[in-house]
Amino acid sequence: MDDPNLTAAKKRIENTNQPASTKLDLSNLQLTSIPEEIGKLTNLTTLYLYNNQLRSLPEEIFILTNLTTLHLHNNQLMSVPSEIFILTNLTTLYLSNNQLKSLPSEIGFLTNLTKLTLSENQLRSLPEEIGSLTNLTYLNLSYNQLKSLPEEIFILTNLTRLFLSDNQLTSVPSEIGFLTNLRTLELSDNQLRSLPEEIGNLTNLTYINLSKNQLRSLPEEIVSLTNLTTLILSDNQLRSLPEEIGFLINLTFLNLYNNKELIYPPYSMIKSHNVVKEVLEFCKTQRDIYTRRGRRKNMWNNIPLMYIAQVDPHCSETFGKLPTELIVLIEYFCLCAPYVEPVEVERIDHVNKKEKLL
Repeated sequence: MDDPNLTAAKKRIENTNQPASTKLDLSNLQLTSIPEEIGKLTNLTTLYLYNNQLRSLPEEIFILTNLTTLHLHNNQLMSVPSEIFILTNLTTLYLSNNQLKSLPSEIGFLTNLTKLTLSENQLRSLPEEIGSLTNLTYLNLSYNQLKSLPEEIFILTNLTRLFLSDNQLTSVPSEIGFLTNLRTLELSDNQLRSLPEEIGNLTNLTYINLSKNQLRSLPEEIVSLTNLTTLILSDNQLRSLPEEIGFLINLTFLNLYNNKELIYPPYSMIKSHNVVKEVLEFCKTQRDIYTRRGRRKNMWNNIPLMYIAQVDPHCSETFGKLPTELIVLIEYFCLCAPYVEPVEVERIDHVNKKEKLL
């Protein structure tokens, strides 16, 4: 009995075998093989083969030299054939969620690639030839088993989005500073203990995720990232933040959750915004709430914004006056409440120092 999914694939190929046809969709058919007739579709520029059960690719794929976009994600591919070098017109290649343990050196011939996804595989290393893909703007290597990055990856100076989360990286090379066009950098769920000072060269960054690492401090140079809108530092071992972090005036989302030894925000975060008077007044009205709820010991406990807005009409009014870009700072300001006026609780020395500054 013929496999109905294979029959469906053959029908789609037959219907696509027209001079004007440039796209073929064979996705979601649970295919374990591809009909050889696909080799006749030499005008194809886009081929969708995702969400199947392919363990290998047929030779006929490499006849399709006009391909610019190839979707192979969500299969069971064990390897990428060396013949991949024939498809030199590829600009987009999706290989995520397969079972790849390595890449062939021939991938370096795909010099027109701008987007390459390799997440959710079993990669332990990358070939040095990846440095030849100098047109890449998007590279996703998340959810692999990488322990280090080849120096060649830092030749890819056109990268704007780099995803390296959920690997086994213990350090970030100083060469990261060469990737000055980066806008998004994802490094969560690794084993990072520190960051190089060259991170400060990435002045185009708007998003960086460093959560779930082992960071104890941040380099002072991070304050050079003045275009940052999102900074995620949760689940680390941070004890302090650079005082100048308050000068990241474009920051709209900052996550410091579960840094158990991080007790108070830098003074600059409080004094660097023009609404400080209103916010401090807001803090005064709320200080007793936080002390009563036992928030003094770890000031970074999350206090729901809706709760803050509801407890007192004055709070709601003040909250409404804040610019959208400062919403993320409200928890900072609220947690500074004990610094504003004396409260009848035992104080920590460094809290008193901050209090005097105010």
